[in-house]
Amino acid sequence: MHGFRGNHHGLLPIAGAMERAEIWVPDLPGYGKSEELQGNHNLDNYGSWLNDFIDQAGGFDLVLGHSFGTLVASAAHAQGLRAKTVLLNPITSRASEIGGVGQQIASRYYALGRAQPALLAAAPVVRGMSTLLTRSYRPSIRSFAHAQHAKHFSCYRSPRVVLEGFEAASTGSVFDYADSLGEKLLLIAGERDIVAPLAKTVELSRKLPNSQLQVIPRVGHLTHYETPGQVAQLVERFLED
Repeated sequence: MHGFRGNHHGLLPIAGAMERAEIWVPDLPGYGKSEELQGNHNLDNYGSWLNDFIDQAGGFDLVLGHSFGTLVASAAHAQGLRAKTVLLNPITSRASEIGGVGQQIASRYYALGRAQPALLAAAPVVRGMSTLLTRSYRPSIRSFAHAQHAKHFSCYRSPRVVLEGFEAASTGSVFDYADSLGEKLLLIAGERDIVAPLAKTVELSRKLPNSQLQVIPRVGHLTHYETPGQVAQLVERFLED
């Protein structure tokens, strides 16, 4: 499951690096080719959708979520999901806990977007988000990430999808579902992640002693763009263990 405002394209670099698995990469409801949810796009409804999706697909050996997708996977666990799970750049801090100027700007931006929906897909804002999130110093990776965000970061079905999703993403935390997460859990963190700070992911791993934690050095929140091959190796090793 991809992150907030993304679609299935974001995780294709990881999928392409995994040669020994059959992989399904859906668009979350309201994004890409998927229809909106009938109700609010909150975590309970997303979790219910994921469990229904898995049941209809016939089950999977492993479920992976990136960023907002880690909240969806965690919510699904609270509703009965039982599968090996990878939380990639897990959201372990609410926006109010991270604070800072960036979070204040984001909150004001989405508040303005409620009154002026066209602002939600404004190209300069999307580029600004991409610049903030991309930590790699390699020009080729930065260009790739910017191009992906420009093409896929505004593929939502309606403004309500992204506004309700922002509320869910900014107020949720994987810690809310810690008691429901299974024992077969892999946490993958970026050392320089400003959206999902490493210290909180380490705290989560200590709260879940049966989980595994892998930290990718010199990378931020976009591990799926910056180090997809390394992520794929970690996931395959965990899957085959």
